[in-house]
Amino acid sequence: MTDQHQDDQATAYTFVARWMHWAMAVLICLALKFGFVMDDQSGTELASSLARHSSAGLLVLGFAILRVFWRLGYPPSQLPKTVSKLQALAAWAVHLALYGFMLGVPLTGIYAAAAHDLAVLSFWMFDLREGVQFLGVDNFETRRSVHTFAMDAFLVFLILHIGGALVHQFYFKDDVLRRMTGRKKAGQSTGNEVRQKF
Repeated sequence: MTDQHQDDQATAYTFVARWMHWAMAVLICLALKFGFVMDDQSGTELASSLARHSSAGLLVLGFAILRVFWRLGYPPSQLPKTVSKLQALAAWAVHLALYGFMLGVPLTGIYAAAAHDLAVLSFWMFDLREGVQFLGVDNFETRRSVHTFAMDAFLVFLILHIGGALVHQFYFKDDVLRRMTGRKKAGQSTGNEVRQKF
């Protein structure tokens, strides 16, 4: 095995990690899309968006839990040596926040759904409210405000995450983004790497 191939293996995420990452990206985009359009909806249109939003949110929560367990069993890949310690620290902080939001935003959504006056038909199969009756049904507006704030903050960190990946791809021209796409520059060696914590 060549040194280049060894370096590529060391820095690239596993197939499962990449698959979960991009699946999560699609689900998060769908959940945010269905969530943000509900402000201008009512009646059956709102009920339909609630079903879509809650379904995507529950999938995000499920995938987030799976990703946490996967990362515990399979430590994350390494950053190229061109990444400074400050950049590595920033990446760790943003990733930590993203994991917090991937878990926290759906949970605040469940908390808000428990007090909703409309049925929240997750996957068009069951009313989510019936499974979380222990959360109570009061203060819906406050619960919704907390969930909306969490979604807005999540979006900010997603923009930071995407922006950082694009900066590394087009400005620094290193392998940070390619680790998650599975593609490597031909003939590029990463050498010594900095271990990414998250």
